[in-house]
Amino acid sequence: MEAQGWLAMAPACSPEVTMTEGLACTCEMPLAWRPVQLDAQTLRASISEATALLVALNQMEGMHEAETGSPENRRLDRIEAKLDLALHLLGRALAGSERPAARLVRLSPDGASWPEPIPPAAGTGLILEIHLSEALPLSLKLPAIALPACEGRAEIRFADLPETLADALHQFVFRRHRQAIRARGD
Repeated sequence: MEAQGWLAMAPACSPEVTMTEGLACTCEMPLAWRPVQLDAQTLRASISEATALLVALNQMEGMHEAETGSPENRRLDRIEAKLDLALHLLGRALAGSERPAARLVRLSPDGASWPEPIPPAAGTGLILEIHLSEALPLSLKLPAIALPACEGRAEIRFADLPETLADALHQFVFRRHRQAIRARGD
């Protein structure tokens, strides 16, 4: 669906319509955004890196969930923890820049919303940068279109994500949603 069609369908103040139809998770995570012209080159560059990062993160987190609790994997868990720490420290050393401030982000496979004192104007093309994991110093950079802001909250929908990236994002949101439900039950 084109950005203009999506904006026309969204009411002026619509967190219920844009963010609660279907699967979503609410997480505190570092987030930044910058307005950009969403041309083909910008889309290709951000989508390629985002797909690789999100697919890798899903594989790492998915494998860890499947192996948890198995007594025969204790030794492998210790080795994996040491490797995770080494990669974390290496990533921090190579990151070079400070992470943006953490915000309470409501993330769905279709878009996101977060508190923002000066949200982007509706229809603005932007790159949303979110840090999904402390273990990875890289941010996920997704192309998006700003929706009408609501009560000090920015709202966006992701722009033209290819199927592989959309599926990986859906898997990530589903897993975080499931983790939140599990945490409430503990």
